[in-house]
Amino acid sequence: MLLALVFVVTVVKWRRVPTFIGITLLSLIAFVPSCTGIMRILDADRFGVFEYASFDNVDDFRVERYLPPAATNITVDKYAQGFRARFTISQSQLDAYLDDVWRKYGDRSVVSRGEMLAMETVDEQSHQLYFGDLGWPYLDDANEVHGPTAGNGAGFTIWFSPSEGVAYQRGSYW
Repeated sequence: MLLALVFVVTVVKWRRVPTFIGITLLSLIAFVPSCTGIMRILDADRFGVFEYASFDNVDDFRVERYLPPAATNITVDKYAQGFRARFTISQSQLDAYLDDVWRKYGDRSVVSRGEMLAMETVDEQSHQLYFGDLGWPYLDDANEVHGPTAGNGAGFTIWFSPSEGVAYQRGSYW
């Protein structure tokens, strides 16, 4: 757009060289603020905290590739390199999802499922570090499970509470 302005003003004006230099300098100065303004408008719809009733309502391929399709009552905090999510799901649905993901993509993972299989109890300090700013309550009996991890670090971790049927997820993509 700024390039078109430079072209039009230069062609229309008699003093083409000074006009070209002046408009070019103005365009260079206006470039960063205009990009910043556009980013703010676009990022308001792209990043932040969003709520969805079900997986079908998410409509973001980056989140959908890591989120279990059986997830409901979903809250997603999206940011440039990944997302954090809270959702409800049953133990059997989560197990089936993990089995399916590992079957489909496990051969591309830099770690084996066996290395990631051990379910570890999540402590309150880790919960505070990863989800504290969102105000999500600590899940006393949450266990940590992992999906396949790509060579560039893309992948996901889910903390699941069997008694609550609630999961917290961190997903990273590049």
